[in-house]
Amino acid sequence: MSARFGLCSGLLVACSLATEGAHAEPLEPHQPYVQASIGVRVSKVSDEGYDPFASSDELTQVSLGLGSTLLRAQRFSLAATGFWDYGARSSTARGSKTDLDVHRLTIGPEARYHLLPPLYFFVHALPAFAHTSASLEDGVAGVTRYARHWSYGVDAAAGAAFEAYAAQTGAVRPRIWVIAEGGYGYLGSTSLKMQPDSGEGPQRPEPVDLGTLSLSGPYLRVSAAVGF
Repeated sequence: MSARFGLCSGLLVACSLATEGAHAEPLEPHQPYVQASIGVRVSKVSDEGYDPFASSDELTQVSLGLGSTLLRAQRFSLAATGFWDYGARSSTARGSKTDLDVHRLTIGPEARYHLLPPLYFFVHALPAFAHTSASLEDGVAGVTRYARHWSYGVDAAAGAAFEAYAAQTGAVRPRIWVIAEGGYGYLGSTSLKMQPDSGEGPQRPEPVDLGTLSLSGPYLRVSAAVGF
């Protein structure tokens, strides 16, 4: 009986020491002053206005991010973060080739909580600004028609970041993070009245109306980041 009690006591002490050691490790070095990331964002766009430009609902974009920690309060921190996402799709509509280029810029606050020094969870709601350039090659009129617009919305997401590598020596000690987030990106609808640029073609033909386009939908972003 005493042997069992001694074993249990030893395990409890070991767990307590491990927990105290984890808590004793300073958090500040793991709360990056500056963090730059590169990754991929995949959105699911179910709007019918997207169909003339893609054979599936996915919109894949390269994603570049930049963030900086502004405030720290023990395990909590507040960062300013922003992303630039770019992607393109092409297909055919009414027998003509179509293309869609999408630039998306988001910037705003991000709240973080460090469960462990090398692991934090975050949530953010970032105002979004998107520029879309849709084109249709009209072989009948001999012109390329365009619809270019800005739209506005918000990206709301939650995710986690894990510190995969930390340099132990040197004046500058970079840390490599693996980051994943999922959420919903909302954007307002834009018109798809396709018209040629001014001066293109022998005469200005009537516009081709493909309706409206909304790029709202759920998304997943996976990135690798370096922080200092």
